[in-house]
Amino acid sequence: MEKDKTIFDFLANAFCIYGITMAMLIIFALLFGESAKEISGLFGLGNKGIPLKVMAEFLLTSFLVTSMQYLFFSEKVFPHMSERKRAVCMLVCILSIISLAIWGFGWFPIDMWQPWVCFFLSFFISVAVSTVVMSLKTKAENRKLEEGLKRMKEKWNEEKAGEEE
Repeated sequence: MEKDKTIFDFLANAFCIYGITMAMLIIFALLFGESAKEISGLFGLGNKGIPLKVMAEFLLTSFLVTSMQYLFFSEKVFPHMSERKRAVCMLVCILSIISLAIWGFGWFPIDMWQPWVCFFLSFFISVAVSTVVMSLKTKAENRKLEEGLKRMKEKWNEEKAGEEE
């Protein structure tokens, strides 16, 4: 059973997403910033950094993405939807939000196919990595719970054996 989420959980998740996306953007700016600064607002400073406006836009986007995660995985909002269906719907909404941000904030020209390919590639790689990490985390947590249950059963059996004597 999962604990109730607080505003601090929400903020931690939003800033985690923001930190990871900023780290990726820094790497892209270092690698491609000079060649992309003429066509993309993301790289307006070339390989010298990320514009503050872009950083604020990414922060807003991180909050919207986190909101989608909390919305779709809330038992109160979608009580009868399977976890897989929630994940797919959430990813579609997140992809839509980011696509709207690309268009609305002018992160790159919407009529060029190369930036879209790079975007979709990085998006799906991020989803794959997140899926693997969450799977490993869930397995580790389940293993820890199983070990705890095993210890509790052993303790109960020892106590029961002690009472019978």
